Amino acid sequence: MEKNDFLLYNEVIYRLHACRTMEELKPALLSQIKLLIPYTYASVIDIRIDPETGEMVHRDPYCKPSQFAEAELAWIAQIDQSYTLWLSHGVESMVIRDSELFEGEYHASHRIYQNIYSDYNVADCVQMNIAFGGRSLGRLALYRTRSYGPFTDQEVFYLRALANHINLVYARCMRSREEGQPRSRSMEELTETYGLTRREAEILALAFEGLNNDELLERLTISKNTLLKHLQNLYRKCGVSSRIDLLKLRNE
Repeated sequence: MEKNDFLLYNEVIYRLHACRTMEELKPALLSQIKLLIPYTYASVIDIRIDPETGEMVHRDPYCKPSQFAEAELAWIAQIDQSYTLWLSHGVESMVIRDSELFEGEYHASHRIYQNIYSDYNVADCVQMNIAFGGRSLGRLALYRTRSYGPFTDQEVFYLRALANHINLVYARCMRSREEGQPRSRSMEELTETYGLTRREAEILALAFEGLNNDELLERLTISKNTLLKHLQNLYRKCGVSSRIDLLKLRNE
């Protein structure tokens, strides 16, 4: 992974772990992934088990652009004909790519492609099932038209590298939605518990808003060395070793 891509990859992870609700996560997930893996269309579809029938249900597609939801609703309506339905049953994450599954243009002759995706000029698709704790939670799909070209091995690698983070954050946000929002610790409580200074508490509050280091420097008008010193003090006082662990303190 190139240095710039590595920094971007870490930024994507940070942005995802800053999400607390599904309403925050889904748009952040699709916008952040696009920084590493350009696409034409993308969707996140929830997976549920119907408590009465025990059947798997796909629902609530969130799409970019939003108009693409029409295609994914059509896919859900014809899901029994999908050539990748098996992916939804995986209890561990997998990433698959149409251009790997099929030789040549075979997928283009498939009924569900002809009925739905041909209207959007889709030429390649990479999909990932979102799973956590032996439970299938959702599907992430990225689509490209022919002008983009197929997804590369490097881009598939990026998505696989993000999978564990996506699974963890998705499960956390889904659990919050099912159980109700967890109690969020106030800044006053955190400041008192960890003995933070006024400036450290200010930096922590801004970190909770999802600001990265560059944005913190711009907001606080301090030097990079001063910011790093404050962050080191925050990590030490709070007993954490990363920004992601720092964000978790809010809901402990």
